[in-house]
Amino acid sequence: MSDATATQPVERVDLRELPSWERHDRVLASFDRLTPGQAVEFTNDYEPKALRTHLEAEREGIVLFDVRNLGDGRWLIRLTRLPDPSMQGDTPRIAFLRQVRMFRNAPIDLLREIDRAAKERNYHDRMVIVAEGTNWPTLGLVRRGVVEVTRAADEGREIVLYDVSPYSMFNEASVFDEGTAEATVIARGEVEIIELPSQFVRGLVQRSPEIALGMGRFFAQRQRRLGGAAGNLAFGRVLTRIARVLMDYASHKAGMAPGEAGVERITQSDLAARVGTVRDMGSRALSHLEDMGALELRRGRVVKLDRAKLEEIVRTGR
Repeated sequence: MSDATATQPVERVDLRELPSWERHDRVLASFDRLTPGQAVEFTNDYEPKALRTHLEAEREGIVLFDVRNLGDGRWLIRLTRLPDPSMQGDTPRIAFLRQVRMFRNAPIDLLREIDRAAKERNYHDRMVIVAEGTNWPTLGLVRRGVVEVTRAADEGREIVLYDVSPYSMFNEASVFDEGTAEATVIARGEVEIIELPSQFVRGLVQRSPEIALGMGRFFAQRQRRLGGAAGNLAFGRVLTRIARVLMDYASHKAGMAPGEAGVERITQSDLAARVGTVRDMGSRALSHLEDMGALELRRGRVVKLDRAKLEEIVRTGR
């Protein structure tokens, strides 16, 4: 089934009408009313990374989470309830492949073929998976954990372009243009990767319109992400850029609350790399955000965040 013929949602909800701390529970309530095969759609005003992390953990294996940046400050979130994987006889890896955008409309015979071609690898924190400028003729799919895609600046500084979370992919440029890796990919924490040979992936795209369309949509979303990141780096203040990064780790709860998993590992140097600045400027911006009541620091690391205040800083630029 292609995206064009996907099941019509049984409900459409505009989350922008709700305070951010009420949105998580509203999404869960709507999803839990679905029966297998039904879908619900939400409109939001920011990318719901924390929501996705929670939902995929709390409803593991039964939720298909599709989010699209529509390019005008709106994100469309579509949740589809899946049958229990055990009821379909899926192996854990087949169940994973069903939730990868590129493969979600592929028939079971094709998923089994992909499964046979796949290799699994595990990486420890800060291990380099792909080095910039090297030949890595493989498409990487993140099964568990998060990886960073980075570039090295001429003066030796590192810039984090974006993160890749579960069900998403990396090194797609090398797969299709057969060139060297355009960036370095690094494990952030313990990471499990599924690797598919480039030639195999190109063959899938040639013979499956569903997979080709899924890949096209993936490329479009990555282009929007990179365009937004470039604009943020070029025009945003350091304070605003850091607030935007930290919003991904802010709890859905009201007021000051502990950050989402992973925030405790982010050092001041990491934050500086994510917003394209030096460590000292990043440190001063963090201290300013703490003075504004947007976060709490402990030994120089973020431990608590106030989503509403971070949103206000991003919206107003101050």
